[in-house]
Amino acid sequence: MRVECPSPGLHADFGAQRQAREPGARLRCDRFLALLVAFPMVACTGGSSGWREGGLANAEEFGHGRSAAAAYLVGRHALEIGRIEEAARNFERAARADPYNVELRRQAFLLLLASGDFERARQHARELVELETGVDEARLLLAVSEAAAGRFQAAREQLARLGGRGPLGAVAPLLRAWARAGTGDLDAALELLERGGRDDPLGLLRTYHRALVSARAGRTDQARESLAGLVRPEEPLPLRPLAALLALDAVSGERERALARLAEHRKRAGDQPALAELEVQIRSGGQIWQPVRDPAEGMADALLGLAQLLREQRMGAQALAFARLAGFLAPEAGDVWLTVGRIRRDQGDHEAAVEAFRRVGENSLFYLEAQVAMAEALRDQGRAEEATRLLRSLAQSRPERIEPLVTLGDLMRRDERWAEAIEAYTEAIRRLGEPQRPHWRLFYVRGIAFERAKRWPEAEADFLRALDLQPDQPFVLNYLGYSWVDQGVNLERAKAMLHRAVELRSQDGYIVDSLGWAYFKLGDYQKAVEYLERAVELEPGDPTINDHLGDAYWRVGRFREARFQWQRALGLGPEKDAIAAINEKLEKGLPEPDARRG
Repeated sequence: MRVECPSPGLHADFGAQRQAREPGARLRCDRFLALLVAFPMVACTGGSSGWREGGLANAEEFGHGRSAAAAYLVGRHALEIGRIEEAARNFERAARADPYNVELRRQAFLLLLASGDFERARQHARELVELETGVDEARLLLAVSEAAAGRFQAAREQLARLGGRGPLGAVAPLLRAWARAGTGDLDAALELLERGGRDDPLGLLRTYHRALVSARAGRTDQARESLAGLVRPEEPLPLRPLAALLALDAVSGERERALARLAEHRKRAGDQPALAELEVQIRSGGQIWQPVRDPAEGMADALLGLAQLLREQRMGAQALAFARLAGFLAPEAGDVWLTVGRIRRDQGDHEAAVEAFRRVGENSLFYLEAQVAMAEALRDQGRAEEATRLLRSLAQSRPERIEPLVTLGDLMRRDERWAEAIEAYTEAIRRLGEPQRPHWRLFYVRGIAFERAKRWPEAEADFLRALDLQPDQPFVLNYLGYSWVDQGVNLERAKAMLHRAVELRSQDGYIVDSLGWAYFKLGDYQKAVEYLERAVELEPGDPTINDHLGDAYWRVGRFREARFQWQRALGLGPEKDAIAAINEKLEKGLPEPDARRG
């Protein structure tokens, strides 16, 4: 079965680095991830009034009647569908109706924080701290409020009371260091960032933030050396440390060195709008974007990194809370609002995502990315024409960039507007100049559009070009191999390609199905059954895979099982043009195989 690539791959998804190349805005630290123990955001797990395991006890157990239960249930539902603001209102309503339930009050506070309602969240935070409930997030918000107002001594006092567990405990040393820096005690800040042994899971983060504090202390050469030491040939440096290093190069009068570093980085990371903007800034001789200009922004940087890590771990509500705090400290930081918008889109609240993307200013390195992401959110919201207009406008105003055109092509392809998709992808390819390895996907998706538009020679050429750029790309191997199998051409080569795709993605039911179907077309029905049964195990709900297994069963004489699979395929909602064929097989079975093709 043909299956499209699940991730765009040409757009840097700053803070995510999930499936494709997303060289991004944060430091990777796998052992740091192992420390993360998410605080609960959905279920109430305790309290004095009968909240049990995220559900409800009997109505008689509530001290204040059914109002708390009703508000809680409405809030739970709102949270499940990504409506954070509505969830916060209802959890707060439930907490007022049941004021002795401390855990419920904690949930209300966290949701208010995630929704960005800092005034009400602050009020709840003060009450929770007065109750001495041990809610670290409440103390964090109070510390952030003090830091945002420039009161770093007060922020230090709040941060000193934070516990050492969970995700917040992991970044607390960075926050404390920046609070020290805010009071002018830079040596103490640097000392805090030095702690940690050889196996310190926060080593990379400490090095980055220590370099930033060193730069603030006027130790530019030391800071540059530390940041340069983070560069690894096997992995691109995240954008924030990279920008900090380039800015220090420029301050030291070494703009050519900065350009050389940037060029080397782009070879590994591919092209991105933010990197292109950095190059323009360096060449212009003007000021280069610095991710951290003061202690408040240093704290925001640490919180943003945590938010991005939590988003990668699919902890969206927690990620949103920390991203909101970062935005409170650094309200002009474009990548903060880009992260907030992406989390809201993950949660299905596309309207809130659009609002966040709009907050990224035109002068930000992340403006183009945010505008493209906003177009995608508009389309998800059902505003496809508005999304299309925005992308066409961006493509016209940024003639050197391909991102608006690639996204436009993707939107057209999803709507099966093949000719318009081809036109957008073709213009993007024209703008590329000489395609590089990361551009394999652009030829792949244009090949899909050509194939669906029944322009196979052009589709085949694009798939082969994609494989020239990325020879072992499993999605391309699968799509081209399956297409050849379906046409009954190049069967042995197609089988070899599909074997390689299965080696690379052995748990992908669609790719395993393609290999099974190749064996079916080659007449090796026993082998086809083996692979197609495995494919159905991996993707039991796919109608095409079940239909294929039915065909294979028929060929090996397992007629009853064949009819069962065909009937099952009908019940799974196959494409319209497949329904008549399946019904005919149910009535008559399969015709005798073509001796030439199996």
